[in-house]
Amino acid sequence: MYWLSSVVILLIQNQLFFFKKRSKKERTKRMSEYVLSAFIFGLTAGFKPGPLGIVVIQQTLAHGLKYGIRASLAPIITDGPIIFVALAILTQFKDITLFVGILSFFGGIYLLWLSLKILKLKEINVSKSLETPTSLATAIKVNLLSPNPYLFWFTVGGAYLARGNKTESMVFVAVAIGTLVLSKMVVAWVASNFREFLDSRAYLWVMYILGGLLSIFGFMLLNQSYNIFFK
Repeated sequence: MYWLSSVVILLIQNQLFFFKKRSKKERTKRMSEYVLSAFIFGLTAGFKPGPLGIVVIQQTLAHGLKYGIRASLAPIITDGPIIFVALAILTQFKDITLFVGILSFFGGIYLLWLSLKILKLKEINVSKSLETPTSLATAIKVNLLSPNPYLFWFTVGGAYLARGNKTESMVFVAVAIGTLVLSKMVVAWVASNFREFLDSRAYLWVMYILGGLLSIFGFMLLNQSYNIFFK
């Protein structure tokens, strides 16, 4: 895909993502942080009820699991151009220390807001949200018009990409999108085999756990922003 090659080129050429000399232990710790963060973000976005999730479930119930899985692939197409734009903007900054601080602050606020929104859920009733049959093109359109990918990649994701080297940034993108897509596929499979689970308390508690994890990462980003501006 053109956007994928463009993102890779930007990551390679971008002086922001230079490989700093670190010990093996420090490199492993940093990479583990990026993988775990991306995994949690992707998992939460994948299981969180939203426009794309509804389309995935609707496609599964109306046409079968294969179509639900196809709709789950929408982020691969939509998030790429958004990441490309975010990286293109980041390359314009010669000194991004303060910019990273700003991104970390707003990213932390966004994660805490999202966490609070999830933790305040009283029930999840997916069945009432299902509408008329839609296509993969509709799933792509729904995700492109949703503010969530833009909010994430221009704040939280941007902060991680800006302070990471080339390898860390590419792994973060791959794990985040990969986990998001796989999570949507799991939702499609559950809708195909255990539709009642999507309206159950168990699913609600899964979201509570993910919401709590998001709040931890939100405070971590705010702490990073504090260290940049005040230390």
